[in-house]
Amino acid sequence: MAHKLPVHPSDAAGGIDINVFLDNTSDAVLVLDDAWCYVYVNHAAEMLLRRRRDQLLGKHHLEEFPGLRGTPAEAELANVFDLRRPARYEQFIPQLYAWHSVLAVPDQDRVVLFCRDITDRVRALRDEAVREGLRAIFEHIPAAVTLTRGPEHRIDLQNKHSRQIVGGENMEGKTVRNALPEAAEQGFVELLDRVYTTGKPFTGKEMPLTLKRGNAPEQRFFDLTYQPIFETDGKATGILHLGHDVTERIQERKKLAQMAAERYAILRQLDEGVILTDPQGKIQFVNETARELHGVTVLDIEVDQYTTTYQLLTVEGTPYPPTQLPLARAVLNDEQVRGARWRIRRPDGSVVLVEGNARPIVGEDGLKLGCVLTMHAVAE
Repeated sequence: MAHKLPVHPSDAAGGIDINVFLDNTSDAVLVLDDAWCYVYVNHAAEMLLRRRRDQLLGKHHLEEFPGLRGTPAEAELANVFDLRRPARYEQFIPQLYAWHSVLAVPDQDRVVLFCRDITDRVRALRDEAVREGLRAIFEHIPAAVTLTRGPEHRIDLQNKHSRQIVGGENMEGKTVRNALPEAAEQGFVELLDRVYTTGKPFTGKEMPLTLKRGNAPEQRFFDLTYQPIFETDGKATGILHLGHDVTERIQERKKLAQMAAERYAILRQLDEGVILTDPQGKIQFVNETARELHGVTVLDIEVDQYTTTYQLLTVEGTPYPPTQLPLARAVLNDEQVRGARWRIRRPDGSVVLVEGNARPIVGEDGLKLGCVLTMHAVAE
């Protein structure tokens, strides 16, 4: 019978029908003759190879599974035939997308193959290798990186910056809701749910998060990105979290804004007229005294508009050439101008003679921050 194992005299074992035994074992058993053709296929082998016996018997091993040609598995099997020594090896069959563990045993003029499916084990090992490779990469990224899996957002990977945010605690294996209940209370788990179910990434800037560490809650601010991770079927299976702690940036910005507000408050009350520009010469600030001298305040104008916008005249009463104005010279040439005089024609038609100084404003790093013009009215 074609589906029975061809029996050699040595196959007899106390009257036991070896075909019955092999057909009921959990191992897939195949027998190849010296031409590499199948002469026996048990039931487990049918399941493993997803072929019926009658589709395999008499067929050449490599013609049925051409993906094995040129692989180490082919070389191992050839050695078993040639050297008549058993060998254990693993093979990947592309058309089945499966990994098999194979024990090949020579028997007279044939070779018996005992096969098991190890696809899950190989994939698990490879997934772990990939995971550890990602960990090695993520560990040195200058951002908080967290990888969560599944709809419950279980933390699968966390780099050192992510651990630092939560006080150095390793939260791998926990869900985000259990690990950071305060994040759930503040709506972050809802954001993760939305990314997971819709498959659309989320980006947030300067998002506040109050962390409860010890007795004193601490508010931090983060630039966040939640990027869904997809399987080959297009479904999201996890989320990559990227976070940058921008708390110090915000605190510094608030500090600078407060300092600027205090300085502007002082400048507004000076008896001297004060005009400030940015590094390119656009007027950014005019204090109250300068407004009274000009009778008008116009911001965001450039050097070539100074003369016409503020009606600036030479002492002789002619329109002042824009590039020769004291403030323009500070902007364009980085000059320090002292004791310059010019006239201002105000909207009511009156003309006032003023005297002033202009100079660039330079920061501690040597970069120009802008320019300043100070002025006061003088008697004719």
